Parts: sequence; C-alpha cells; structure tokens
Amino acid sequence: MRPKSYFARIIRKFPRQTIGVLGDYMLDELLRGEATRISPEAPVPVVLIRDRKTVEGFPGGAGNVAANIAALGGRPIPFGVIGADESGRRLRALLKERKIPGETLVTERARVTPHKIRIVAHQHQLLRLDFENPAALSPPAVETLARDISRWIKRLNALIISDYRKGTVMTGLCKQVMAIARQHRVPVFVDPKPENPEICRHATVVAPNLHEAELMAGEELRDPRRLELGGRRLRAELDCDHLLITLGAEGMILFGREGKPYKTRSVTRPVYDVTGAGDTVLAVVALAYVSGASVQDATDLANVAGGCVVLKFGTAQVSPKDLLDVI
Repeated sequence: MRPKSYFARIIRKFPRQTIGVLGDYMLDELLRGEATRISPEAPVPVVLIRDRKTVEGFPGGAGNVAANIAALGGRPIPFGVIGADESGRRLRALLKERKIPGETLVTERARVTPHKIRIVAHQHQLLRLDFENPAALSPPAVETLARDISRWIKRLNALIISDYRKGTVMTGLCKQVMAIARQHRVPVFVDPKPENPEICRHATVVAPNLHEAELMAGEELRDPRRLELGGRRLRAELDCDHLLITLGAEGMILFGREGKPYKTRSVTRPVYDVTGAGDTVLAVVALAYVSGASVQDATDLANVAGGCVVLKFGTAQVSPKDLLDVI
C-alpha cells in the first residue's frame, strides 16, 4: 500500500469531482430505545423509546452513496425517482441538509418512496420495517432521467449506478446511460444486483459483494482457487473493465482484463454495523479513480473506508479525516 502522503494528495482532489448517482433513493430511519423486558403477549422484547423526537433520519440506498460523496468533499448529482409522499419529502430535506441538490430527482405521484425503519436497543438491531412497493419506472420518468443525465454528462467526472431492486435501475435506461457515458468518456461504477447483470456491461468497475458475485457466477467462490477462476470468468461474462468483489473481513479482490487478481486485506477490528458499507466502498473507488488513483490504489483506499464505516452504527459516512487517520 502506498504511503499516506500519496493518498493525502488524492483525497485533496475530491472536492473537484462531480459524480452522478443513478439509482434507488430511499429514506432510512433509526429508532433507538432500551429493551426493558420480554413482552407478555409474545416472546419478543419490549423496546422503550422515551422520546420520539430522537428518531434519526438518513438518505438510504443510492442516497447513501451520494451522502458519502458529499461527506468526502465531492459534489454528488442524484438521478432517481421518488414518490410525492411524506417519505419523499423527508428524504429531500435530508439531502438538502447535506448540501446535495434535489432538482434532478423526479417525483411521481403514484410512486411509494422506499422507507426503512431500524429499531435498535443497546447497539443491537432488533427489527427492521420496510415500507415499499417496488415498481418499474413509467416511460415519462425513464425519458426524464435519460434527458437529465444527457444534459449533465459533460459536467460529470464519473457516474455511479446503485441498484437496490426498487425499480429505478432498469436495463433499457442503463443501456441509454452507458451509451451516453461511453460517448463522453465518463467512467461508470456499478453496484449491481444478481438479477440485473446487463447493467454491468462496459462499466469501468462493477462492485458486488461475495454473495452477489456467487449468485451472478452461479457457483460458490469460497476457496481461493474457485474465487480466482470464478472471478475471472464472471468479469469476462459481464464485459466490464474491472470486477471488485468485497469479501467482508477478508478485504477485497480486484479482477482486471489482464494480469493477476489484486487482493487487499482488511485490518482486524470490531464490526458494529455493515449497513451501507458497500455504498461507501463504491463512492470512494469512484472519487479516488477520477482524482488520479489507479484502480488498485482506489481499491486500497476503499478498503480503508469500508473498515471505517463498519465502526459506526446505522447508515453512516466517512470523512477525509477518517481515512487519513486510519492510513
């Protein structure tokens, strides 16, 4: 791994980068309480929440990717569709608090903004409630997103596609967006879902976790030999420049079109919450790459960032200081 001074130079360039984030925008909320006893009605804990005003809200899904870019000094431009509902209004307010512009988010009256509520006691998540009704985008929404990205593309240093299977990341839309990005030589970074591999074609970096990579490859990748062979094969099938598989506590492994896989290991540390760690990794890889780092060096920095964010509880971001302190 390169010295701290090298990464400090890369991180200082983050504020110059404008990165589009296309994907599923969601509202995440955290309810913190105290597990006082077991309910007499069912074998479940009773969580006492003394003040409902302490509910914490965060941009979730692609919104967390955008929030990570903003926290690191970059300028995210969100591209997505939300509902004309209370969750959508709350999400817009949370983005605005983080100085993330909301003008490029499309509002559809019939759409439900995905909303996740996590109930936590003593730093343990007891329950998650999901309010959502995933649906494909309407043709007018697809047209608006494609038009907006086309208008912005010359001002973007990179484009991230964040798929949470809520309906925004449609194959047809992504093909249009990929063509626009290739025409203007804008690198594209994809966080995919196994059910939608077509969105990965021609991407600069595709970054699934190990479980997602196994589903996409159709085989287990648990031992080193299988991982290397399966990773090479999957990268070729996806026709992307680089495949970056996150391995949790084992770090990450990067496959390129040529050469040996590049593996970076994580430092052993406590893990409090893995919520949104993949969002952080994708944001840092994109920011570092367009700031002049190689994909390998961007992977090293993203690995550090992933290790930082799992020390925080809930949907969290990392700062430049967090990265430099760990490096």
